[in-house]
This record gives sequence, structure tokens and C-alpha cells, in this order.
Amino acid sequence: MVRTSAPAQPAAATRNPPRGGIRWVLSAGLLLPVTFVMSMDRAAMTAAAPVIQQNLHFSVTQMSVILTAFWWAYALFQVPGGIITRRFGPRKALAVAGLWWSVFTFLTPYGLVFLGFVVIRVLLGIGQAADWPASVYTLHRWFPRREQSRGNSILLCGLYLGNVVGTPLVVWIIDAFGWRQVFHVFAVLGAILALTWWWFARDEPREHPRISRAEVDYIESGREDDQQQQKLSWRVFAGSLRFWAIGAQYAFLLLIQGFFATWLPTYLVQARGLSLSQMGFLGSLPWIAMLIGVFGIGALNDRVLRRWRPRVWLAAIGYLAAAGFLVLGALSADTTLMILFLCLSLGSVGTVQVQVWAACQDLGGKHSATVSGWTNLWGNLISAAGPLFTGILVGIGGDWVLAMLVLAVAGVLGAVCWFFVHPERPLDAKENA
Repeated sequence: MVRTSAPAQPAAATRNPPRGGIRWVLSAGLLLPVTFVMSMDRAAMTAAAPVIQQNLHFSVTQMSVILTAFWWAYALFQVPGGIITRRFGPRKALAVAGLWWSVFTFLTPYGLVFLGFVVIRVLLGIGQAADWPASVYTLHRWFPRREQSRGNSILLCGLYLGNVVGTPLVVWIIDAFGWRQVFHVFAVLGAILALTWWWFARDEPREHPRISRAEVDYIESGREDDQQQQKLSWRVFAGSLRFWAIGAQYAFLLLIQGFFATWLPTYLVQARGLSLSQMGFLGSLPWIAMLIGVFGIGALNDRVLRRWRPRVWLAAIGYLAAAGFLVLGALSADTTLMILFLCLSLGSVGTVQVQVWAACQDLGGKHSATVSGWTNLWGNLISAAGPLFTGILVGIGGDWVLAMLVLAVAGVLGAVCWFFVHPERPLDAKENA
């Protein structure tokens, strides 16, 4: 085990990273599967919602409350999850959180009544709230700055792959073994990964018994260690229009994305008359399009779009495309065209997602953590409220067209917000004060 402080390394050491490395095993071999299974836990409830609603005779409004109960708890416990991670370390935080959410995933089929499902979903959201801060903090400690983008890409890959693979996998398990077994399978997988994480992970690279001195030196020579930062009043940020614009635009984005994450399976089955097996395959295609949008635009940003002016326009166009294709999908009678338009809509959301977090980093500067936390708070809150809002609109209009038209309006508002963000000019706390 490496315990002594690493001496300062020459520049050559930072240019020649050691091959392989424990950091990649930790990210690709553990964080990706943990995030993937966590995402599939969410996909399980979403994909099984039509069956649960039919078997237990829940109304659309009741089902929307059950689905959004998770997101309310997940949003409100984001900050406590981050505090727990910093207090006890990501190793303990993520292991306990994994066991916690696995228990309540297993108990989900035993909710039996409306209130029972709501309580279990709230407790599940509390458990999963620590996953993201613990995962991001692990990457912060285990990767030098020059590699953190690739580390974050691996983490996001696990998150979105859950939506790609989760829906058809859930449908197959439902057809083969029944809807209750879906939650049992994912609960067991989550518990195994939580225990594996506890056994293999460490809070700091130099604490790992299998890491080489060369890898520790490489990580620490290119890592920004935590520094005592000046405490700033929230009034400094609250007085900035750009600070509000970056949060508002992400809320509008998650309102659109929330339809795909929560209601798409129900929409395809109830409004479009697809079978469960058809829904399982077709429902995963928009998420594949989103993965393509995320990685494609990410590469384009690094190689071509280095200035913020064209990237702001690209984000606004992505918003408008997401809104327009969503409306075209709602109005298309042909199933093939409908799926194509929905793929283009969610793929356009992916192009905006790439710009959001880069904007948080550049806009916030040394206070990027504050800006990112603010933005994520808006997104998680709208993830909780958005599906319920959509369900109410469906009840008012009698079909899904009204709801999707309102979501399209959110896309237009999100595009407008981007022209007030100005991420090329970092927020200066002194100037704002």
C-alpha cells in the first residue's frame, strides 16, 4: 500500500501516463456498472408502469405520483448526499447507498396499495441520492484534470445505457417471469455491486493496496487538490441574471427529457397501441439517439467549436429541434415516423446536455461547483415535478397531444434562456457584489 507523500514529478511524468491503471478499473469496471444498474432500477419502474397500473387499477394521476415520488426524494437529498460523501468518503457512502437502494428496489412489488408504493419510492430516492455525488467525487480524487472528461464520459455512459438496455431487458423479464421479478433481479445485482465496491474501492489512490507508485504520482501530479475557498453569500449569485438563466434552461431541458425517462413506455402502449414487446425495443431507440448526440457533439466541441458563440447557437438550435420533433412525433399517425421523430427529439436533447456542463464550468470559474450544484438542483426538481405535470395535462386534454405541445413550448423557452447565459464571461463575485 502506498502511504508516503509523493514527491513533485517532472513534466515528463505527466506526459507519459502509466498503461492501464487502477483508476480505469475503478471507473469502467465499477462506477459504470453501479450507475448502469441504478439507471435500470429506474427503468424497471418506468417500463413496468403500464402493467402495474393495469393490475392494481391505479389512475393516471396516481401512477404519476408513484413515478415522481422517487424524483422528489432524489432531488431533496442531493445536498445531504454530497455532505455525507465528503464526511465519510465515497467508499462508505456509495456502498451504504447501494445496499440501501437495493433493499427498497427488492421491496417495491410489496407496496400493494397506492400509499405503499409512494413510501417505498421515496425511500428508494433517498438511497440513490448519494450515488451521483459519490461517483463524481471519486473521479475528482482518482483522475488528473487532463483525464476527467473521459472519466465523466464513462459515468454518463452507464447512466444512459440503463435507458437503452433497461427497457427491453425489463420487458423480457416481465414476459418470462412476471413484473415482480424485475425488481428482485436488479436488487440482487445492486447489492452485489455495492459489496464489490466496498471491497475494491478506496477514497484516495495512495490508499489502494494494488496501485503502483507510478500511477499515484501520475494522478497526484495532475490533480487539483481541494483548497480552502472563500465563502460567498448566495446573494452574490442570486443577483446575476446569468446565474438564473443557466438554472432555468436546464429545468426546461429536463422537462422534455423527463417525458422520455418516465412516460414514454406508457405513451407507446396506451396512446399508440404497441404491445409490451414492441414498446421494449422501440422505447430504447430514442436513448440510443441521445448517446449518439452526446458523444458526437462532445467530439465536435473539442475539435471544431472552441468558441462559445457557435456553441450557444447550437444549444438553442438543439432545444428548438427537440421541441419541433416532439410535436411532429405527437402528430404522426405512422408508427415508424413517430419513432424517428422521437429519436431526433431526444438526440437533440443530448446535444444540449453536452453544452450545459461545459457552460457551468466556464461560467462559474473557480465557483463552478456552486453553479453546477445550482443547475443540477433545478434539473432534479423538475424531474420530480415534470412527470406529474405531464400526467395532469394528459388528464385535462384527454390525450397526449396537449401535453407534448406544452413540452415543446418549454423547448422554445429553453432556447431563449441560452442567450442570457453568456458562459464566455465567468461570473465575477466581486463585480456582482
